[in-house]
Amino acid sequence: MDIFYISLYINCKNFGFFEMGRKKNIHCDLVWYKRIVFEILWDTCYIFGLMPRWFRYGIMHSFFTAILRLLGYRKRVILENLRKSFPEKSESEIKHIMREYYRTLSEVIVTTISLAAATPERFGDAIEWVEPEQHIEKNKGRDWIAMASHYGCWEYYPLWCWQDKLGYFMAVYHPLKSDIFEHFYRRLRSFEPSVAVVPMKETVRHYIKHRSSEHTTVLGLISDQSPRLTAESQWIDFLNQKTIFIEGSERLAMKFKIPVYFVVTERICLGRYRISFIEIYDGKEPIKEGDITRRYAEELEKMIRRTPELWMWSHKRWKHTPEKQAAKFGASTLK
Repeated sequence: MDIFYISLYINCKNFGFFEMGRKKNIHCDLVWYKRIVFEILWDTCYIFGLMPRWFRYGIMHSFFTAILRLLGYRKRVILENLRKSFPEKSESEIKHIMREYYRTLSEVIVTTISLAAATPERFGDAIEWVEPEQHIEKNKGRDWIAMASHYGCWEYYPLWCWQDKLGYFMAVYHPLKSDIFEHFYRRLRSFEPSVAVVPMKETVRHYIKHRSSEHTTVLGLISDQSPRLTAESQWIDFLNQKTIFIEGSERLAMKFKIPVYFVVTERICLGRYRISFIEIYDGKEPIKEGDITRRYAEELEKMIRRTPELWMWSHKRWKHTPEKQAAKFGASTLK
């Protein structure tokens, strides 16, 4: 049996299955049988990304939407999150948002798969950046943080590297448990050699090592996940609920005195978005601890309320509460 799989690996390599798509600056250290699965997965996604738009966002998007609705994917979590976030909405409005959210989730699936074949020629029109030249000029010679969210097709954010060709983009992420999908997403997000896919715990070390006066470093952080609950976790009013946020972006900004921008995302149509930046910290302003995170939460809530179906409602965002903090640590930081 081992001889069969080794032969399969050699044949796959000889026939070029490991050469399809963009060659990434990501080292693949998977064992040989996982490497086969990984490369087949990648090549399948690459071929999918070459399919015409009408097939991907017409037929396949409808197919994935139907499957998600049929399975009732995380329906209980979605409805609970929506009801608590929008108590003023009727049950029919809540269920309408859920149905539309399934369309967004299907769009994310189609887009993520398609990005395996992404090039400026194929995906150059996927994002309409608002005044990118002015933004690049404003931050010329200084690094900045892009505080993004799981809103719309968030895998598009590293495409900023096609706008600022002289910059260095750090795509900070939380590593996955599956080593095959870990390699898949690291390769997927490495659109150019100027994009570094950096595990969250290595952010500061990587930034210190690679920052330079010769280029602008952009730290891209998706900051709306539910962090680990600690005795120091601070509570923010967000969507009618007491919420804690990841504070890494704020700590980086205050430590290195670099500006922070909130990433505003608007859907133009399926698979196409308009992205702009709102400055929430200029790197110089005297601020109190928690101000940057609070401003981020305020901008995120405004964006969600405009188009709620674009946010990721299937995540257990509010699993931590002030009561749990008090029970676990003896007291809560809620004021």
